[in-house]
Amino acid sequence: MAACPKKQRGNALRLTCWNADGVHGRKLELQHLSQHGVDTFLLSETFLNPGQACRLANYVCHRTDGLTARGGTAILIHRGIVHRSVPVLGLTHLQTTAIQVTLAGKPVKILEA
Repeated sequence: MAACPKKQRGNALRLTCWNADGVHGRKLELQHLSQHGVDTFLLSETFLNPGQACRLANYVCHRTDGLTARGGTAILIHRGIVHRSVPVLGLTHLQTTAIQVTLAGKPVKILEA
């Protein structure tokens, strides 16, 4: 498998938000969107159990599962974009997933709730 080159980020990032209503079995839809240059997918209602994987070629998945197989959030970000997972503090009644990227030299947090 070839390594993905780091994407140069200026001041733009192509995002898409999707209420997946269950990610399992919908990989073709995600693959189609990834072919259109989407850098980051913000997914809600993933309905994933802790044992289920959420994978898409060339993307890294950060996720927060619901207490049951309902709910859950995830962020899929292109593997070539330098980022890190960040904790979300103080939100006790929301399922949230957060990452941080650098755009135009400044840190930017991206949250999916």
